[in-house]
Amino acid sequence: MGGVPVQFAFYFNLDGDPGCNPGSSGAHSQGLDALANVSGHELSEALTDPRGDGWYDSSGAENADKCAWTFHGNESFGGSSWLIQGNWSNNAYNSRSGYDGAGCINGN
Repeated sequence: MGGVPVQFAFYFNLDGDPGCNPGSSGAHSQGLDALANVSGHELSEALTDPRGDGWYDSSGAENADKCAWTFHGNESFGGSSWLIQGNWSNNAYNSRSGYDGAGCINGN
């Protein structure tokens, strides 16, 4: 539309997909837990690499890829608890202040 890029994402039904399941807390369905985890990962990358020409490390990993499947415990949103993987921070890496002892940080 008028040369304006539009970002979008498509998620298939994540119920029963072990590749997206962060490990259910029991508070939500497995599919909803997986959707929250995958959404946090992909939304972060959409901000730092919206068209595939943004931030990558030397091995080609985007910021959320560097912390894929590492968690710092549950995150709270609107009175509900979710297991969401972290995102990379160069500042946290340089100071070794990430929850992984390197550069992974949570959303808080």
